[in-house]
Amino acid sequence: MARRQGTGFPSYEEVGEAIRRDLRLTYLYPAEQTGNNWQAWLPRYEPRQGLVWQREDDQDSNGLPDRVMRSRLLVARPGTAIDPASDAAAEGTLRETECMGEHWRTSTGDVKPVGLVGYLLVREGSGIQGAVEEVEELFLGGDTRYGLGRVRRVAWDSTARVFSAPVSIENTDPALTTERVLAHAIVPDAIEMRGGLEVLAGWDRGVGPRSVNSAYWRPGSVAGQPGGWRLMDSGLWAALPTKEGQAIARAS
Repeated sequence: MARRQGTGFPSYEEVGEAIRRDLRLTYLYPAEQTGNNWQAWLPRYEPRQGLVWQREDDQDSNGLPDRVMRSRLLVARPGTAIDPASDAAAEGTLRETECMGEHWRTSTGDVKPVGLVGYLLVREGSGIQGAVEEVEELFLGGDTRYGLGRVRRVAWDSTARVFSAPVSIENTDPALTTERVLAHAIVPDAIEMRGGLEVLAGWDRGVGPRSVNSAYWRPGSVAGQPGGWRLMDSGLWAALPTKEGQAIARAS
């Protein structure tokens, strides 16, 4: 986006600040095409099953266990490094890279493409919206230099909900009302949760891979009752104070 704007040296800092101020991005989830629509598969922790995946148009089903979902979606690509002296595989370099496949594995043998569904919230009147709409492809993941992770946009639809959850845009950060978190979430101890915890690390947290001081609730974790969640500029969710969460629930 920065390189497309103007003819001089790209203003990476200025564009980055506009993105942090005016855009909010959700996580991307694998999606299956049904007719002209793409239906996302979303994670959810169930008391006796653990992590399951449910298609968003069939939330009343038992869903697929995480192990089955991974077998339908993921593929392993072998790789190695070449020893220039022998022109053969270097010792100790054989490895596998786990990737999302381009097509779903189904029990019926039907070939269906794998899609990714996510939501982009843009502040009204922001000058960055036009630049965002021009983005036709993204490179996702850690091995993009090997040709992996390239995705192209196939649809762009307006909606008033985020993964079927009502959303409020009255404050600086959008707020959603739901019992299930669909991003890593910051949750105070006072809120009852079930699910899993993870510690995150990344280059965007400083020089070198920095880890956070506490664990986040994993996507799919479920609160004891629906509440309000703030969508932060990092893409993480943060639980809203109870009164604010209740106000959002009533307004929806």
